[in-house]
Amino acid sequence: MKMSLHCHSLRAFVQVSVWIIGVFFISALFLADSVGKGEVEKRTYFFKEADKEMDYRLYVPSGYSKGKKFPLIVLLHGLGSNPQQVIRYDGIIQEAEKRNYIVVAPYGYNERGWYGARGKGKQGTIEALLLGENDKDPENIGELSERDVMNVLEIVRKEFSVDDGRIYLMGHSMGGGGTLYLGQKYSSVWAGLAPLAPAAMPPAVSFDSSILKKMTKIPIYLVAGERDRLIPVFLIREWAQEMKRLKMDYIYEEIKGGDHSRSFANNPKMIARIYDFFDKRRKGLGSNGKAPSWRVFTNRSGVKIKASVDSVSGEKVTIVRDDNKKFTIPISSLSDEDEEYLKEWLSNQ
Repeated sequence: MKMSLHCHSLRAFVQVSVWIIGVFFISALFLADSVGKGEVEKRTYFFKEADKEMDYRLYVPSGYSKGKKFPLIVLLHGLGSNPQQVIRYDGIIQEAEKRNYIVVAPYGYNERGWYGARGKGKQGTIEALLLGENDKDPENIGELSERDVMNVLEIVRKEFSVDDGRIYLMGHSMGGGGTLYLGQKYSSVWAGLAPLAPAAMPPAVSFDSSILKKMTKIPIYLVAGERDRLIPVFLIREWAQEMKRLKMDYIYEEIKGGDHSRSFANNPKMIARIYDFFDKRRKGLGSNGKAPSWRVFTNRSGVKIKASVDSVSGEKVTIVRDDNKKFTIPISSLSDEDEEYLKEWLSNQ
């Protein structure tokens, strides 16, 4: 009888233990999936190239789950600012929560790195000092600033369920210049850009509006303040005119009476319009929101690839696979049927 009671007690103990472990495991999974959701979170990672811990800010909407893909906005702060300030611009978090966007704001190494838009290193000029250059900064601060943004982007893409066809880049002032610079340098990444009062004029940066020729396929929402004394509106209008000349998919918004700071930091309606713009655009979609026409192309060796046409230039065609990888190939390498298809495609453009 004692043995029977002992066995019964042991069996009950094991069952309760298994139940407790199960509850703990399920709770842990639930907590792991919900940590940081619905709030701005301060995060850090070890930046190997800079040999230091680097912080950034992250917002994950409360509706996030690993079972679906979510759009992502990479947000760049201005000169003298930081990730905590820019992610708190009125409307950024509110719209992200409403529309289920993930938002991440990297530091860009520090508050004056320029995201590589001024080149890889320091310049040592009077203009550079006025633009935030500091003797204490490393010689390759521009390179580190650029690398930090791309490191953080990669961290978020690995940890969260990000829709690779809906990654957007937005920035204000110095961050706007960084948006244009990184937009053209990593043009295959972005589904859309939103440069706000971008500091994008030489000698502040190492480029001008001619870089738009390298990014004609990227939709852009460009904003300027009519009375901005730091970034004069006529400079931004020149960028808008070039976008128009290149027949880009863009919107230019000029804030009537707008200045350089409060008109952007305290303007939730403008931010909502940018989200509206992003909502309708993803890589591979035109401004009309229509999906590309997919076709199975066959080369002369019989190799097949499912893709859509991105562009035709001379005797070559650029096609885009459904994983957004681009290939430029000679038209003559394709089948006769594909060549006829491309002639028809061109006639409809």
